Amino acid sequence: MDRIYRAKETGRFVILGIIIFGILEIGFIRLVHPSYYTNRLLLIPAYFLLLGISVLFVLSRMKRNRLHPGRAIARLMLFNAVQMLQSFFLLFCYYYFTDVQEHTVLIAFSVFYVFFMGMKLFILYNIDKLHKIETKRLRNAEKNK
Repeated sequence: MDRIYRAKETGRFVILGIIIFGILEIGFIRLVHPSYYTNRLLLIPAYFLLLGISVLFVLSRMKRNRLHPGRAIARLMLFNAVQMLQSFFLLFCYYYFTDVQEHTVLIAFSVFYVFFMGMKLFILYNIDKLHKIETKRLRNAEKNK
């Protein structure tokens, strides 16, 4: 059970994955299209790093409170919707208040958003696997009584 999902290792994986992907993406833009690079692009990895930390925090609180799986899924879906709306709002504010390189920011943000959704899928898959193993273990323990 400990091999499947360890919160600290998964947290490190998520944070390092976001940092490394951010460096690669911003480095690619700076190397291939230096005219499109702005310092504002550095805010995209920082934003997703904060989102990643918030996802890990919410998941740790759910695990600590031992929520029913149905309630946990409902809260995660609500949390995902809030994150999506917050991201759209951030892009809208950027587009409305600045007129610099909108397409570059939109593409970089979209690519990072897809990567971030993949990271969340990885986390939730591991948690689901752990839940199935624990349920199976409890059923076997009840049968052996």
